[in-house]
Amino acid sequence: MMFNHWIRRGIRLGIFTLGLVTAVFAQANHHAEQEIAYLKQFIASSPCQYNRNGDLHTAPEALKHIQKKYDYFKDEIHTAEDFINKSASKSTMSGKAYTVICPAAEGHGQQTLTSQQWLLRALADFRAEHGS
Repeated sequence: MMFNHWIRRGIRLGIFTLGLVTAVFAQANHHAEQEIAYLKQFIASSPCQYNRNGDLHTAPEALKHIQKKYDYFKDEIHTAEDFINKSASKSTMSGKAYTVICPAAEGHGQQTLTSQQWLLRALADFRAEHGS
């Protein structure tokens, strides 16, 4: 009798723990999805040009390409940093880093950054604004 009691208690504890882990994972996943959605919008609305393997692309063109890569690597993307590294920072074919050429603004001349630097800055700003 006592053995059955401990088995039922162990099962309940296991179910509770699984539910808790699932809830935490779902919350983290939702948070990552919000950050990725922000980065996509940031790219799409940017006045900057994307340089991929020597060819310049507008922000909407860049986002279209990044979205294709995101769709391909989606199972490997769990964080906004994964999104940046897998989908938006370098050519899968050549290995060359993407660069972003931004027009002069706010007292700064034209800036050229790697896409990774640019997006990590945007992500840091987003997190600072949203307390994450």
